[in-house]
Amino acid sequence: MLAVLRTICIIAVVLILLVIAAQRFGNITFSSVSDYFSTLLSSAKSGDGYPYYFETTKVDTVLPIGSDLLVVSEDSTFVLDSTARKISNEQHSLSDPIVRSVNGRALFLDIGENAYQIQSKTKVLYSGSFPQKLLTGTIGKDGTVALVSRGESAQTQLTVLNRNQKEIFVWNCANENIIAVALSDNGKRAAVSAVGAKDGELYSKVHIFDFDYAEPIASFDYNTAVSGVEFLSGDRLLITGTNVFELVEDDTKTLEEDLSLNTLSNVYTSDGNQTVAVLSKYGSSTAKIIRVYNKKGEKLFETELSESVKGVSCDERYISVLTDNDLYSYNTKGELVGKHSVDADSIRPFTDGKYTYVWTMSSIQCFKTTEIEEETAPSETQTESASQTQ
Repeated sequence: MLAVLRTICIIAVVLILLVIAAQRFGNITFSSVSDYFSTLLSSAKSGDGYPYYFETTKVDTVLPIGSDLLVVSEDSTFVLDSTARKISNEQHSLSDPIVRSVNGRALFLDIGENAYQIQSKTKVLYSGSFPQKLLTGTIGKDGTVALVSRGESAQTQLTVLNRNQKEIFVWNCANENIIAVALSDNGKRAAVSAVGAKDGELYSKVHIFDFDYAEPIASFDYNTAVSGVEFLSGDRLLITGTNVFELVEDDTKTLEEDLSLNTLSNVYTSDGNQTVAVLSKYGSSTAKIIRVYNKKGEKLFETELSESVKGVSCDERYISVLTDNDLYSYNTKGELVGKHSVDADSIRPFTDGKYTYVWTMSSIQCFKTTEIEEETAPSETQTESASQTQ
């Protein structure tokens, strides 16, 4: 009896601390607190372990949701924990959804239609519709939602909703199509990339918004397509495209990587705002440069691979790189700490500290992040390939 009371007291104290943190910092929400305790109370149960084999081959996507994995099929979603146990199983009626997952919540958008849905690890938090046809969107760490739609009196429209789905900001883009949107960690800023065409040539405009002002507080022009915007720590904004890799801080460019010879082929930013970028060396499909940046946009290391890269992932300690045949893991010093052979149908890696998961056409595989298979032990040239730039 005493042990039970002690457990209840510990849970009560943790709950109070989480609520205080939610009120003070804004990035912890009551839904994430609810998820935490739901998972805690059922943690005595476990799954059958990985690999996990899909019951249907019609899996549209797999992506991280907090420390777990969200699996999306044509009519349902479920979440797998570290033991491959299903901790939720929800239905959806979206015909062509894209999914954005941040800080333990996921936003589902029915592209070209009006419906959208928000869910946590354990339940659907909101299901509704938007007046205009949806084009893209994202969800912030504090629960804020940014929706991009066809405009009523403009080419495209940005609408920002708070965690209660109340409108807090609207901006009409008169001449361009907004193709990417980001929200700052504190939910007070947004950024968009809007693409247009003039004289047969593509151009982009990146706008940064503070919700206290009706118009952009900063804008940047590009004579190429900018496909990605992502806030790092604070109000730092990462701007990416095939020929663009730039960082804006205090509404001023502080980093402009030279991509005159190499093109950006892949980029991933973790919930902790660490970024890994893959460059195609001289435009090659098999010569790749891997660059890793911390949450301030400072380069941690750079290394090269003579292989085609399918996908990358990172957390605050490790970086994973998936190629046609292998999964590589690096620490933040650029040292190769893990290597595993993978199936040819592997699609994307997901790094989560001790383990790295790989989504394949039929399953999710799991590997120890810092383990190197004996038959693929690194050569001296591999371990020396990383050049550190602290």
